[in-house]
Amino acid sequence: MLFDLRSRGRRRTVQAVYLGLALVLGGGLVLFGVGTGSGGTGVLSALSQNGTGSASGLKIDQTALKKAELAAKAAPNNAAAWDAYATAAYNLARAGNNYVTGTTTATSGFTSSGAKELAVVEAAWKHYLSLAPAKLDAGLAADIADAFGGSPGIEDFAVAETGQEILAEASPKSWSAYAYLAYDAYYAHEVDRAEIAEKKALALAPKSQRAGLAVDFTEVAEQALGATGTTGTTGTTGTTASTASTGSTGATH
Repeated sequence: MLFDLRSRGRRRTVQAVYLGLALVLGGGLVLFGVGTGSGGTGVLSALSQNGTGSASGLKIDQTALKKAELAAKAAPNNAAAWDAYATAAYNLARAGNNYVTGTTTATSGFTSSGAKELAVVEAAWKHYLSLAPAKLDAGLAADIADAFGGSPGIEDFAVAETGQEILAEASPKSWSAYAYLAYDAYYAHEVDRAEIAEKKALALAPKSQRAGLAVDFTEVAEQALGATGTTGTTGTTGTTASTASTGSTGATH
C-alpha cells in the first residue's frame, strides 16, 4: 500500500473548505469537503434509504446493527463480519434524526446523535482494517471518507484518510482520488503522507490543471496546519455545531 493503514490516529476542524479544481464545465469541480462516495457494498442500502427519516426505518437499522454486532463479536477474526458491522453502524448513523439532509453541504450532515453512532463505525472500521483482509471493501471505504471527511462529514480527517487511501489505491490513475487523499492527510497533520499524495495527484492531473492545483494544495496546507483539531457535526436544524471528537474505539450498542 502507499501508506500503512494500521498506523496511529489523526484529524482536524474546518468549515467546508473547497479546493477549486477547475476541470468541469469551466466552472471548477468542487472536490473537497464531500469525500468521494464512489458507492459499493458499504453504501447506504436501498432498505435503509427507504427507511431513513421514519421510526420504522430507524428500528430496522437498529435491529440490523444489533445482529451485525453480535455476529462480529462472536467472530473477532472474521473480516467479513466486521465489514458488515461497520456498514450496519454507518447505515444507522444515516438514519432518522441522526442525519439531516439540506439543500447544501453546509445544511446537511450528521447531528450529535449521528456523530455518536459514527464512534461505533470508527471502532468497527479500525478493527476491520487490523484484520488485513485480502480485498478491502471500497464501498465501505467511500462511506468512511464521506462520513469522517469535510462537510457534510464530521471532519475527523485521520479516519477519512484511511478510507480515501483505499479509494486512491483502487483508482491508481485518478488524480482526483489522490487530491482528496492529500487533502485529508493535510488536515490530519500527516504532512509527509499529504506531500506524497499531492505529488501523485499533480503527476496524474491534466497539464492544464497542474499550476492551479498546486496553488490549491498550498492554500489547503496553510489552512490545515492552522486547524484546531475539533470535529464538526450538524445540529437538528442543519446548522453547524462544534463538538468533541467521537473517536472512541470501544463504543457498542
